[in-house]
Amino acid sequence: MENQPPKPKNTDEIDLAQFFRWLGRGFSRFGRSMMYSIASLRNLFYQNRVFFLGIIILGLVLGALYSELLRKDYYKSSMVLSCDYLNTQILKNTIDKFNLLAAEQDNEGIREVLSLDSVTAQNIQRFDFRPFVSEDDVVEMEVLREQLNNVTAEKRDLVEKVIDRLEIDNKNAYEISVFVFDPNIVKPLEKALVDYFNNNNYIRHRIENNRRTLEERKNKLERELRKLDSLKIVLFQNYQALAQKSRGSNNVTVGGEEGLSNPLEVFTKDLELHEELQEVETKLYLTPDFEIVDGFTSFKEPESSSLADVLATSLLLSILIGYLILGAYRFDRMLAKYPTD
Repeated sequence: MENQPPKPKNTDEIDLAQFFRWLGRGFSRFGRSMMYSIASLRNLFYQNRVFFLGIIILGLVLGALYSELLRKDYYKSSMVLSCDYLNTQILKNTIDKFNLLAAEQDNEGIREVLSLDSVTAQNIQRFDFRPFVSEDDVVEMEVLREQLNNVTAEKRDLVEKVIDRLEIDNKNAYEISVFVFDPNIVKPLEKALVDYFNNNNYIRHRIENNRRTLEERKNKLERELRKLDSLKIVLFQNYQALAQKSRGSNNVTVGGEEGLSNPLEVFTKDLELHEELQEVETKLYLTPDFEIVDGFTSFKEPESSSLADVLATSLLLSILIGYLILGAYRFDRMLAKYPTD
């Protein structure tokens, strides 16, 4: 049998072994470069340790002076506001307006808008907020609710249960934070913020309309309940009369006309209306459409950086500046060697 000639190698095929060798050499060169760079920085620091020591001492002194003499400590406090008539965009616009007014030199704008005294206005640094539930979550919930509502009628009860379980809590709640230089002003500032939102025409009109609707609903439910109470008395009297005559029947005659086939529906309806009345009274008492869930708290621990944090930052910045100065010096010397002709 004649020897078969060797098959020529396909140039399109990838030699994996060669690829991994190339990849390994690349990682090895990168590792050596990193070690060389670190060693160079270390040697540069050691060769110029007197220079770096002076830079570090100067940086620490400047950091301490800044922390103790120039920098003002500020404090953070947060309140939780629940309002059915606010959304993220409206509150963002309001907070941005507050921050612009608080940044003014004379503080006249923030004093006028929030009806503050000059001492409180001068000690405000800035405002911030965050929603408890993002708008994307609310939109996703509404889409899911609409999808569930489109299922067949046979599963309607199951859908209602699922919707109740998926209902997002605190979707209209927002955490409003304030950064101040004096923690003692947070309580007057809380009252000013609450009054601002509560007296806003957009919110106030809706609160008043909602309360008026609830009061009308409450009066309507009370009238219906009084009617049902009268009907229950008549039914009870008819049953007593029937019992005395020993004429039991499944139907009850009220006022000479055929009454309800099932008198228990009257009592069931009475309970349903009473529960609805209690819900309405609860809303009137608690006003869940606008309420302060948690107010500002006066904290004595500053939110700003401590002296140790400032010194640590100064140390790192001093070393970085030292390397930059030496790098610029060496670069200048290198340029000086090049001919100018």
